Amino acid sequence: MRIQSLLNNTKIKAGAIIILLFIIVLIFVSLNSIKNDRAQIIYHQSLWNEYAPEIDRAFAGENLVVKANISHIYGGIASHHIPLTIPKIVEFYIQLKKTQEVKNIIVIGPDHNNAGKSPITVSSASFFTTYGEVKPVDGLAVKLENSGLANIEEAPFDKEHSVGSQILVISKIFPGVRVTPIILRSDTSREQAEALGKTLSDMLNENTVLISSVDFSHYLATNQAHPIDQISGEIVRSLDLSSLSLVKVDSEKTLLAFMVAMGEKNAKDSSNFSVLNSDDLMENSDNTTGYIFGFWGVNNIISGNDKETKLLFVGDIMLSRNVGSSMLTKGDWNYPFEKISDYIKNADLSFGNLEGPISINGIKVGSIYSFRADPRSIEGLLYSGFDVLSVANNHMWDYGSEAFKDTLKNLKDNKINYVGGGLSYDEAHTPLIKEINNTKVAYLAYTNLLPSSLGMRGDKPTIAYPNQDQISLDIQNAKKISDIVIVSFHWGEEYETHHNSYQEKLAHFTIDAGVDLIVGQHPHVAQDVEEYNGKYIAYSLGNFIFDQNFSKDTNSGLILKVTIKNKKIEDVKTQKIGFTHTYQPYIVE
Repeated sequence: MRIQSLLNNTKIKAGAIIILLFIIVLIFVSLNSIKNDRAQIIYHQSLWNEYAPEIDRAFAGENLVVKANISHIYGGIASHHIPLTIPKIVEFYIQLKKTQEVKNIIVIGPDHNNAGKSPITVSSASFFTTYGEVKPVDGLAVKLENSGLANIEEAPFDKEHSVGSQILVISKIFPGVRVTPIILRSDTSREQAEALGKTLSDMLNENTVLISSVDFSHYLATNQAHPIDQISGEIVRSLDLSSLSLVKVDSEKTLLAFMVAMGEKNAKDSSNFSVLNSDDLMENSDNTTGYIFGFWGVNNIISGNDKETKLLFVGDIMLSRNVGSSMLTKGDWNYPFEKISDYIKNADLSFGNLEGPISINGIKVGSIYSFRADPRSIEGLLYSGFDVLSVANNHMWDYGSEAFKDTLKNLKDNKINYVGGGLSYDEAHTPLIKEINNTKVAYLAYTNLLPSSLGMRGDKPTIAYPNQDQISLDIQNAKKISDIVIVSFHWGEEYETHHNSYQEKLAHFTIDAGVDLIVGQHPHVAQDVEEYNGKYIAYSLGNFIFDQNFSKDTNSGLILKVTIKNKKIEDVKTQKIGFTHTYQPYIVE
């Protein structure tokens, strides 16, 4: 019996061992399955669903959004500052959707909390939002992990708003699209970011795009942030990796990976590009955040370099005094421009000198000949299609700092660019860049007809004064980020039909410093156009909108017509204009 009992106990123990081994094998297989199929086990629940109503409201304006002006998009940059930028993020993705079919989106952004265990972290999980499930791009996360570039880890994505903000909007606008997010710690090396960019470029195709979720300047006043973000915008837009250290952004390595990927795809065409500030959206000029929105890709329809670009330049635009009274009496703020607006609108870019503030604020500090226009007169500028206005002139300070600041705000609110002045010295001397047909045109403007103290360095409203050292520096900065540099000077002697020695000396110096074209105003009459070292100087274009029909010379003016081709000025011509008895300019055949 003892022998039999012993045998039975041995059999029980052996059976138990076999069962235990079987359980261990099952656990091992299950764990291995979980490891290889993490996306099916782990998922992320959106923490930003409360903003869905704001997304729905923004999406209701879908028909107002036009597609990106580019043949094929490989990537784009969008803010993650929600809820403030939700309307802009929604507009961004609608533009993408209207441009091409998208099946896969790769989102790269900063690991704000440095929560990842490795410098670069990728998710292989699904994300659930108000609008449904967003699955990962097939095989992308595993490919990155196997390459040694990134580590699959899910916990860092639970509260990472650089990812969550994008996925929430994407799930609304692209139902069914697959999204894989990647985040980069602050200690990611340049070499790691560049390697990531090159690897991601191989994954981009007609249905897969890369989105860089980054924000730019932080915690600055608007007048400090504006010039900084403009410079950042031009560096990023041109994919200038050598100047990346000058860009103020919340994740330089995220931006680096994106720019490298775009460069590898030869995605040099940019579109729907805008540089914004939180002050533009909520009118809070303290502790602002800068944003850049835009797309990069290729344009196979028309080569912008081969297409002619038409620029127009006009002289002084004065919307006060008799001109202002005429508009007010008629109740028509377009009236001064009616006979010439079509001509101006036909240009790719149009430029003029705004002679005096547009504001109801301020106290008169100028002479008896002080100007201040009704803010409703901006309607005429919009009606005529003016793109850029110089505020560097002797009448812009007629009602002091308050009217000047209000003028800049009124122009900005109506999306009319200004140059030659700003809320700080740096802004006044920051070149304004306009891109048309793949050509970047930089505008600068100066006047010597105001006290030089208004142009001194400082964090205060400033109008650019033509100090030669500063002009040289401004031109150098402009040439780094543009193809053509144009300078406007408000100068010279009133009613003199020929330029003086000061104008000539300054003009020649400016061209020798590298500028491509000079346009002038102030004399109220047209002056000569000179060719110097292959460049043109229009010393004065005379009046454009003004109430000075008291002589033959003031009863006419000039429009300068400039043709650009292959990123160079190809032709410069003048067009004579006359004025009706109610001061409306018209083309003189």
